[in-house]
Amino acid sequence: MSQGTDAPRGHVIVAVDGSAAADNAIDWAADEATLRGTDLEVLHAWEWKTYEGSEWYNGQLADLGTAVVEVAADRARRRRPNLTVSTTVKHGPADDVISAAAGRAGLMVMGSRGRGGFTGMLLGSVSRAVAAEGRGPLLVVRSGTDGRAQLPLDENLHRTDTLTVVVGVSEESCLPAVEQAFAEASLRKEPLRALHAWSFPDLPAYGLAAAGAVGPTADTIRLCQQNGETIVSQTVSRARDGYPDVEVVEDVVNGPRAQAMVDASRSASLVVVATRRRPGRIGRHLGPVTHALLHHAHAPVLLIPVD
Repeated sequence: MSQGTDAPRGHVIVAVDGSAAADNAIDWAADEATLRGTDLEVLHAWEWKTYEGSEWYNGQLADLGTAVVEVAADRARRRRPNLTVSTTVKHGPADDVISAAAGRAGLMVMGSRGRGGFTGMLLGSVSRAVAAEGRGPLLVVRSGTDGRAQLPLDENLHRTDTLTVVVGVSEESCLPAVEQAFAEASLRKEPLRALHAWSFPDLPAYGLAAAGAVGPTADTIRLCQQNGETIVSQTVSRARDGYPDVEVVEDVVNGPRAQAMVDASRSASLVVVATRRRPGRIGRHLGPVTHALLHHAHAPVLLIPVD
């Protein structure tokens, strides 16, 4: 078992803590590593708390971490017997350890919630922190039915259902996410849906009434629709070279972006979205669409940093 020295790069890494969401993440990570023809690393982070203060407890946490990764690795090997699986246990804050590992991974996989936190919270603090840091491609898997990796695959690991890969295209800077979505759709032999949503800002009803304002004109609506169609068309055309096998549906809808993406996830095998590192007063934070997807998506969400 590795302790993090001379760590490999470019493979699939899955972060585990023994939770139900982590079990789903292990299954997804094993499938993704096999699909990509690469190895899988199982990673666990543990941190000694001073208020728990004893060397005995320190040792217990380290031993528990070793047990957690070994159980997870066994699960991955049972799912994909031909997969090469390694394990790593590192001491340190989980969000720091996982974010650092994401920087050397071809793909980082983790559950949306771990063992900590409060019942009813849909996104754990570690998942939120790693997503906001944006060191590399991150696949976030939900617990429960929406996160299960019981995929209908044929002998070539291609899906046999009618789901699609969905990618959000808010603007042309989303190109890296669209490129990755093409690659994912090609790997899975699935169609790709490139989705752009637009809407007018909400105005207070009393302000409209006082000003005698009217709603947007038909020309304004048509212009917004055409603008969205142009964004999607130009971005898709720049990304589709090299993927002649991928069927693409370009879709522009009128409505809030976050809700449109969550709705689209109902018929998706995977949702791909571009993320930007947004500094805030209390650290980096997620944009509203990413935040909504990580809380409410009905499919795994693949976050692609674009800056």
